Amino acid sequence: MTTLMHYDPFREALSLRNAMDQLLAQSFVRPNWGSSDSASRGVTMDVFETEQGYQVRVVLPGVKPEDLDLSVQQNTLTIKGQFQSSVKPDQQVNWLVQEIGVGSFERSITFPKPIDADKIDTSFEQGVLTISVPTSSASRPKKITITGGQPEQMAVEAGKH
Repeated sequence: MTTLMHYDPFREALSLRNAMDQLLAQSFVRPNWGSSDSASRGVTMDVFETEQGYQVRVVLPGVKPEDLDLSVQQNTLTIKGQFQSSVKPDQQVNWLVQEIGVGSFERSITFPKPIDADKIDTSFEQGVLTISVPTSSASRPKKITITGGQPEQMAVEAGKH
């Protein structure tokens, strides 16, 4: 019995791509495919919203808090810093594996709601920078109480219809 298969011009291209991916995975060179901006390489972050504002957690192993620059412009928070190399510039080494990034980085996030830049709070513990970014009070939901007067009482005189 003969099985007919539709011609797929991309079938061979995909198998070539898989072969190239495997070749790169087996090599010592690991390009940063996940990031289009090399300045953000190696900096991962979590951002979530709470009732009070936003929480930002940035993983920065080996970076000292004094080597970080945190700035706010309108609703955009920017974190800049630099990963230092463990190898001194004058030291001659033969790398076998080099996966820890070195050099400067920059990450920015723009929040959808207005933020209160004067009340931003930060902490840095065990290589994790935590930033609490409160939203402005004008953008927070407010509960509105409904008040009303006494319902008008209708007086009915006896004997009248």
